[in-house]
Amino acid sequence: MSQYERLIAEGAVLRRQQMLFLGVPTFLVAVAAYALSKSPADGLLSIVLALVLTPVSVHALLLLGSVRYRVAWRRSCQVRAERARLRQALAERFNAFRVRARGESFKKAYGLAGRDIRSLEEALAVGMHRERREVFVTAFMRSGVVVRVTASIGSSYRCRPADDPAKWRDHIDRLRCDEIRQYHNHPVYEGSTTPSAGDIRTSRQFEKLLGAHASKLRSFIICWNRVGEWRVIEYDARGGHWMHDAFDIARQHAGLSDERGGSKLSARARNPMSHP
Repeated sequence: MSQYERLIAEGAVLRRQQMLFLGVPTFLVAVAAYALSKSPADGLLSIVLALVLTPVSVHALLLLGSVRYRVAWRRSCQVRAERARLRQALAERFNAFRVRARGESFKKAYGLAGRDIRSLEEALAVGMHRERREVFVTAFMRSGVVVRVTASIGSSYRCRPADDPAKWRDHIDRLRCDEIRQYHNHPVYEGSTTPSAGDIRTSRQFEKLLGAHASKLRSFIICWNRVGEWRVIEYDARGGHWMHDAFDIARQHAGLSDERGGSKLSARARNPMSHP
C-alpha cells in the first residue's frame, strides 16, 4: 500500500469518527425540534435548520472543549492537505507526457526509443492509463537502454505484438541486445492483477520462437491503483508472477524535493555570498 492509499484509508476513518461526533447530537436536536414544533410545516423547517446549524455549532464547541476531537480534526486537515499535495504531484507526472494525437503511433507519442527501464515504465504507465485499452509493447534492450521498440493498441481486453515475433531473434543478434522486454496492461485499477492463461500461453510461444535467446525474455503486466499509481507485475512462462515495481508518488515526490534542495544547497556552497 502506498502512502497515498494509506492517507485515503486514514481519512475515511477520521471522517467516520467526525460523523459520529456530530451526527448523534444533530439527530437528537432535529428530533427534539420537530417534537416541539406546533405544526408539521414548522417541524420540517426546524429539522432543516437543525441539520444545517447543529453540526457547525457542535463542531465549534468540540474544538474548544474536547482535546480528542481537536487532535482528530487537526489530523484530518493534515491528511486532506497531504492528499491534495500528492494528487497534484501525481498529476504533474502524468502531465509531463503530452497526449497522443489521433492517428499517431503510441511509441512516437511517448518517445519510447532510447529510454532507460525506469523512464520506459513510467511512460508506458501514463500512456496505457490514458488509452483505457490494452497496449502491447516490445522493447529490445542493450545495457538497460531501449534500442528498438514496437507498440500496438488493442481492445479493452486483448492485444498482440505489432511485429512478427519470429523475427525477434534476428533483431536481438543485429542489435546485440542483452534483454527483450514485453509489456502489456490490464485495465485494472485496484492495485493488483495476475497473468491470464492467455498471457502465460503467449509467453511460452515467445520463448519457443526465441530459441537460444529465450532466457533474455522478460514479461510484464502494468496495472494501477485507484489514484493512478502504477504497478508492474512480472511473470514467467510457468505461471509464476511477482511484483516488479510499485510506484509510490510520496516517495518519488520526496526524493525529487530532496534533489532540488540539494541542488540549491550546492549552489550556495559554491557561492556563499549569494542571496537566499
